[in-house]
Amino acid sequence: MPSSMTTRLFLKSSSLAGSRLLTGPLILPGQKWILVRGYRPEKKRQIRERGKEQRKTTARKIYETLDLPSPYNIPTKEKIADFHPRYMNRVHMNEDNPHYHEEKTYIFNHRCRLEEGVNQALWLTKSKLMGEGQLPERIQELASRLEMPDMEERVLRSIRKCRQYDTQSKLIPVDRYSYAQNIDFIRLCQLMSGQYPGLLQRAQSDGYYVAGSWHRGDEQIQVRGRSGLLVSSTSPLERLASPEEVAETASHTLPDFYPLAPTIDLLTRNVYKDNHNFSGFYEGSPFPHAHTLFIHDARNWCRNTMQYLNAQGLMFAFANAMSRAKLQYGADAAIDLDEPIVTQSIVSTGVKFAFIQVQLNTLNMNSNDGIKNMVWVDEGNVMYSDHYPVVFRIFKTHGNRHTKPGYIKKMHRRDPDLGCRELDVNVFRKFLACYVNGAA
Repeated sequence: MPSSMTTRLFLKSSSLAGSRLLTGPLILPGQKWILVRGYRPEKKRQIRERGKEQRKTTARKIYETLDLPSPYNIPTKEKIADFHPRYMNRVHMNEDNPHYHEEKTYIFNHRCRLEEGVNQALWLTKSKLMGEGQLPERIQELASRLEMPDMEERVLRSIRKCRQYDTQSKLIPVDRYSYAQNIDFIRLCQLMSGQYPGLLQRAQSDGYYVAGSWHRGDEQIQVRGRSGLLVSSTSPLERLASPEEVAETASHTLPDFYPLAPTIDLLTRNVYKDNHNFSGFYEGSPFPHAHTLFIHDARNWCRNTMQYLNAQGLMFAFANAMSRAKLQYGADAAIDLDEPIVTQSIVSTGVKFAFIQVQLNTLNMNSNDGIKNMVWVDEGNVMYSDHYPVVFRIFKTHGNRHTKPGYIKKMHRRDPDLGCRELDVNVFRKFLACYVNGAA
């Protein structure tokens, strides 16, 4: 046996569970030996070193032979944490936390789904639904007179790019093309800056954070999180309803969900900050006023219905207005605003669009009495007919044609005319009117 080899004998017995290594030469009756061969540790080390030498490139061998400073022996840099120092020490979410409260708060974020949809959001925001499913008259008038050269052709090219050429995948997922569609439509709207110079005083913030808090009766409600893409402006939006129309909302009755509580779908937390209001921008920002919030179908919630996304758009648009009002008038203010705060939200799946307008009229949210806030929701806008053609291939077996489902394979392919069927350009006109609002 070579000197570089080592021999190990394993004892295997039916009476023992498993195998064990024998250190002595004792052999017992009814037992078998298993011979296992292997290299000694020093021989294994030599084999590894020889392999490293064989794998070296010619350039590296030359550097080492001439004793030149090798570029291959680069010292490892010290790893530096790529996150903010304030998040290095995680806090405990228990009673030891300084922000722990015995009373729970109800939180709405991008993961919450309001099963009652917009009606539930109307109660939480103390709002009245206006317009009978249409945009305010000023926005409708603006949409009717906005014109863009080759508008229909530009919209078609935008849809084809987002649905056909954005990736080489066989099928583009909803969360991708819905986001890309919003971005490309914003680019088309910015082409109107020649007619409306106010569009140049806008900024985009993707994944921004907003927080707004208020009380509804005995419950404290907070809306916080990162909802979508925000377009902010240097100046606030003008009011949508006159003071007379605002005064008429005092007689409106909010929807009732008895025996369900309107806060049934919200999260409950004991660790929170009182009156947590943050508009998403620090003091001194050149674009401090929220203009339009764009929410797309990032979680495939609305394949069959958009009620969850519409409620989400309403809640986050209201949080934008509430946070700015609380920072302006104080966290404990419960007054009616002389100059309302207006925000917008556009919710889309890339095919279906909903346009939401919010006018904050009051900070007195505890009681259901008094004037209400106003909300306009224009939903059910379908941009085009969305469907993929299906090609069936029937395979033959033993000379017979089988039409059972097990023998039929569905082959999906991209439709070259996708987005061209039943295109409704008026939906883009509404999109354009919401974006131009405030600059006209």
